[in-house]
Amino acid sequence: MNVQYARDKFWEYFDTYLKEQGNKFYITHIKGGKNQAAGNINNRSPMAMQTLCCEFKYREQVILVQVYINKNVRLYEKLYSKKEELEKQLGYEVDWVDHGLISADVRRIQKKFYINKPLNEMVEIVYPYILDFVRVFEKYI
Repeated sequence: MNVQYARDKFWEYFDTYLKEQGNKFYITHIKGGKNQAAGNINNRSPMAMQTLCCEFKYREQVILVQVYINKNVRLYEKLYSKKEELEKQLGYEVDWVDHGLISADVRRIQKKFYINKPLNEMVEIVYPYILDFVRVFEKYI
């Protein structure tokens, strides 16, 4: 399976599941007519600097539910100063990534899910975590 085909299938399952659940949020995952790796949640911009997102990383075989922060170290530091409170609100710990692999300006707060089931089942697994991230982090983004 090639990367674009895998992205197309993932987002097809995701959009279908979202409709079945009553569209509790919207997600933007198409740019230039193609499905991207990441979908921005409640943010219509396909290239947002600060956003909640779900990222399907086919090559690494992971799905990330995350707060993506680019060029705003202050925001990341503000959230990190509330780490215990935020994780308590979530009900679980998350990874606090204070650097990007490609850009030093990128920070992430994320929950990682290894793809070990069919994609439609993975969507069902990550969906409640997305709702958690929306509930806890949306007021900051």
